[in-house]
Amino acid sequence: MGNLRRARELFDAATVADKKHIAAWHGWAVLELKQGNIKKARNLLGKGLKFCGGNEYVYQTLALLEAKAKRYERARYLFKQATRCNRKSCASWLAWAQLEAQLENNRAARQLFEKAVQASPKNRFAWHVWGVFEANLGNIEQGRKLLTIGHMVNPRDPVLLQSLGLIEYKNSSANLARVLFRRASQLDPRHQPVWIAWGWMEWKEGNISTARELYQKALSINSTTESAARCLQAWGVLEQRAGNLSAARRLFRSSLNINSQSYITWMTWANLEEDQGNSIRAEEIRNLYFQQRTEVVDDESWIMGFLDVIDPAIDSIKRLLNLDQNSYYKVKESTSNTTAGDDVEGSTEESAPLSSANVNDNNIDTGSGFDLDDFIRVMLSLDPSKLEVQLTTSLKDPPKIARTTNGVWRPATKTSRTSTPL
Repeated sequence: MGNLRRARELFDAATVADKKHIAAWHGWAVLELKQGNIKKARNLLGKGLKFCGGNEYVYQTLALLEAKAKRYERARYLFKQATRCNRKSCASWLAWAQLEAQLENNRAARQLFEKAVQASPKNRFAWHVWGVFEANLGNIEQGRKLLTIGHMVNPRDPVLLQSLGLIEYKNSSANLARVLFRRASQLDPRHQPVWIAWGWMEWKEGNISTARELYQKALSINSTTESAARCLQAWGVLEQRAGNLSAARRLFRSSLNINSQSYITWMTWANLEEDQGNSIRAEEIRNLYFQQRTEVVDDESWIMGFLDVIDPAIDSIKRLLNLDQNSYYKVKESTSNTTAGDDVEGSTEESAPLSSANVNDNNIDTGSGFDLDDFIRVMLSLDPSKLEVQLTTSLKDPPKIARTTNGVWRPATKTSRTSTPL
């Protein structure tokens, strides 16, 4: 509710009442992280480990902090401890996989994606992120296959269909993409990124009025969210390209009123002014961005000796930092490089060593012996040869939706949702 002082008092009381209650330490740390208090968060996570022993969520949050600070070997070390604490933690494997993908250690990332889906075969985030990863590397058929598997086991999830729609638009046809976007919007009419992605596609197809209608639909759901900020920025680019410069400026300004930290929006606006010959105004806008930018400075001093202290206990001791769980897929359009919209949210053996020697390896075979077709046949009861037919059938069947008491449309049945990494 925004009452941070009271929240801190209650977290403090919880840790005093039971210093071995790991959820209190971790919850308090996540609160501090959201407020940019990195040093305080680290201190709380360290106390959690000291009083409670090894814990997958604490190790994972620390690993994500190390990854953000570009201390990658420490991040890997902490991810490994998280997965040792819980071999079935899909979220830990998935977060680690995303780190390796970011570093372009593609083969290592695939090995970790494999472990993620083995840990939780129906996890929608694992299939989604893995599918997008493969598609972005140019392995389109593999990406389609993984996203389709995810949809088959999570038929009420709009994000999987949204990403499939974007892939089909880029590599197949706009008509098929429209079918996928439409179905996604029917499954969850209040999921803003679907409307934004659909609007972006219509804009690229030259259907300007339709794109405006879809952007307006997205904003009518909620005009104060991060998704709304991205929608306004994308709409601004549309109006800029259409020559409606006053409208573009208003839309960029509205976007920044929601998210003043968006580098893309500030620079897009500056580029607009520069293109119009207003170089002084463009420079003013760039300076405004740097003046108001909020920088979170990490403190490296905490690490000295910290891992040495906890390491001896690791073998004897046995929520994710979830700030933005819907940011796996991004649609990019440039005025040079301007983001036009985005999402748009284990085995028992020891993990094999993962090194950076696998950079840029796009070969889908990881050498791990994992057979995807056999896995989905046994674990998910899916026929690998009939995935495309099953997807087509799924799109033909009308989704079952029901109106809630407050008038908001929601899926009639909801699948369980597990926590996801940042």
